[in-house]
Amino acid sequence: MFLQAYFLVPQNADYFFGTFSRCFQDRRISLPDQTNQGYEESRRLLSACQQPAFVDQAQWVGIGFLLLCAVSLACYLSHPWWVTRSRCERFPALPSLRSRTLSRFPSKDKPEEREMAEYLADLCRAVDVQPEPVWLLDAWADSKNGLTFGLPRRRCVIIDDGLAKCFHADRDLFRAVIVHELAHLRNRDVDKTYLAFGIGWAFLIVAVMPFGALALHSAWSGGPPVLPSGALQYLVDAPHALGLAAALTLLVRLVRNSVLRARELHADATAAAQVGYEGAAAIPRGLPDRPTSGQGSARAAFARLTRRLGYWPTPETRQRVLREPALLTRPTVWEMLAAGVVAGVFTASADDLVDTLFRLLLGKLNTLAGNLAVGCAIGAALTGVLAAAVWRAVAASDLEPRSPRAAWPALPTGLVGGYLAGASLPLITDGTELPATTIEVQGFAWLLRTGPVLLAGAVCVTVWLVSAARGLLPRARGRRALYAVVATSVVSFAPWFAVWYSLRRVDASNAFQPVLGDAPDIGSSIGWYTVLGRWTGFTWTPLTVQGQLPTALVGLMLLWLVPLAFLLFSGRVSGTDAEVRPQIGAALLVGLAGGISVVAAGTALPFLARTALPPAVLHYSGTQQDTGFPAVYWHTYIALACVAQGAVAMVLSATVRRHRPALVLAAVSLTALAAALGRAPAFAVVGCTRLFGASARHCSVPFDPEVLAGDLRIITLRGLLAVVPAALLGAAAGALARSRIPAPRDTRPAGGCRIPARILARTLPTAFVVLVAADVASVALALPADQYAWEIWLRG
Repeated sequence: MFLQAYFLVPQNADYFFGTFSRCFQDRRISLPDQTNQGYEESRRLLSACQQPAFVDQAQWVGIGFLLLCAVSLACYLSHPWWVTRSRCERFPALPSLRSRTLSRFPSKDKPEEREMAEYLADLCRAVDVQPEPVWLLDAWADSKNGLTFGLPRRRCVIIDDGLAKCFHADRDLFRAVIVHELAHLRNRDVDKTYLAFGIGWAFLIVAVMPFGALALHSAWSGGPPVLPSGALQYLVDAPHALGLAAALTLLVRLVRNSVLRARELHADATAAAQVGYEGAAAIPRGLPDRPTSGQGSARAAFARLTRRLGYWPTPETRQRVLREPALLTRPTVWEMLAAGVVAGVFTASADDLVDTLFRLLLGKLNTLAGNLAVGCAIGAALTGVLAAAVWRAVAASDLEPRSPRAAWPALPTGLVGGYLAGASLPLITDGTELPATTIEVQGFAWLLRTGPVLLAGAVCVTVWLVSAARGLLPRARGRRALYAVVATSVVSFAPWFAVWYSLRRVDASNAFQPVLGDAPDIGSSIGWYTVLGRWTGFTWTPLTVQGQLPTALVGLMLLWLVPLAFLLFSGRVSGTDAEVRPQIGAALLVGLAGGISVVAAGTALPFLARTALPPAVLHYSGTQQDTGFPAVYWHTYIALACVAQGAVAMVLSATVRRHRPALVLAAVSLTALAAALGRAPAFAVVGCTRLFGASARHCSVPFDPEVLAGDLRIITLRGLLAVVPAALLGAAAGALARSRIPAPRDTRPAGGCRIPARILARTLPTAFVVLVAADVASVALALPADQYAWEIWLRG
């Protein structure tokens, strides 16, 4: 909003685009030499020429954010003043300049107040609130309510006169309301409450009101919004600008009210824990009644909606929470939807801000590197929210019968739906056309192309989180397991979201559609060979970009290492590791068997190729424009490794019921490592048989650590395309088989064999160390080649 308000000021627009016009009048910039050196010099001169315009733009945005923070802080610091003001008669929501009649109450020095003072001190000790707040009496308030406020070193609680009279007339109501107010102090709600109010008022004063005034002035003046002819329009018209301001204002208000409702409900739950349900049930009796009867149906429905979305929870909601405090720990779809909308709105603003920063710091438009950085930040927030919500949902499901299976997909669906809705908000309310993203050129088409991909990824994340939470919650001590699961999900899945974020609007084409390889010219008449060459040589842009990130293999490694390590170490303490070790050992055996099968198939592949293809095809090495047999052979070997990983995932998913995602990922990691190591003997057989038409036999086993690192990354990432659907199919087949065939009494681990405990105790740590070392070494060896790709991404 600050960035768009910048272009609504005529002086700013004239300076910004006047600077652009002067820059392009320089012939060294507009007509550079047709050489690489001339092109680079033109870019350097353009960056230096445009720098003052972007500095002015950045100063405007920076001042806006500083004002927003300053006004928010001022509203928070001044809240004791406006809380103690009386309300305006015409506008009760606004304070007047007249002070409320407040007095210190009760006093232990007065005999008639000593009993209440001692009672309040006892309640403070019971709720564990120290030091005791300053008690104030509002002698002119007939309501039976209280109010907590104050800065950190001076907390105060206002007791209405009607509530004070209840000390003798209705002790249960008095105690419930006072404990509720003390619960706000114990939960540290005071600062959150008035900071939320301060941010809401600051956003209205600093951002919305000036933005609306500038938009109306621009429309009233009748001139073009801000841009000269020939330039892209940043703001189309006043209705769009005002629509954006209204939508953001409504969003900020709803988020603020949600925070305030949550702190009220948590205070009710804390009060119920102190005085019990029967005592806390008296809290709603002190609330003012807002009847909706006697109104028209439309007005009554609107009143109910505003009460539900206001910053006070409805009495029905408070009664449900008092009866069942576990409702506060159970996430809802609406919470995820709201979190997604907030993240989506931030994303819509991040495009402009990051573009400005890149132009300011690097003198260029936003690049893939900038999109990846922003995507990692947004992905970390979304993944953390989803991980915490799933953990809460699993913890709440332990206190009640098993939750319906349809409840789990609702969490990622709400988060993704809210995010896409928030990210598309500028498309609805704004006609902005951004040179960095070309979002409006595509309109809403990018939602239909990339939204299902994001939803599928969120569902996969949820499946892993549910499995990890169910496995670790019964063994968790403290919050270490929760922190480990949240951190692992953020490190592992945030880069995948960053790749989606950077490719969601690359151009008019769909970057998420796989592209088949080229058909080889030599041998194109052989139908199956052409199909094999095209399908095994496919490329998928998300995997290509993800493969250049150092977090690709490390993240996948953490997804199985963290849950299994927690299960083993916590099991050693509780004595349940004997149950987990055989499952891990059997899963690794299945993975090793899959890797050995790939090596065997790769060794036999040269002999099969000699019998199936003519020498002219086998001996054609290919060119840069044409695919030769060596490339088809290598792609076929990778495809075999992917198929083996899919088979391993299917077998384990069908036979294992607990810790399924972690066991599957550990097994396929071993399969991928064995397949990558099997490349050397496979190509040794190729050299011995002179399959590619070499003049002499070379039977030595080639070994290049950098090649091995690249092979491991390619096989692991491409194998995911087979592992995910195979695991789902195996889980469905296993569930169907178990529903029709009774389970035997003596169930064996996956693989159908038992491994001695002594062997497991020695081999499992060794296997973990080997797999971790292989992934870390692969990332380290690939860093030089990845660094070159990062430089290209940064240059744009």
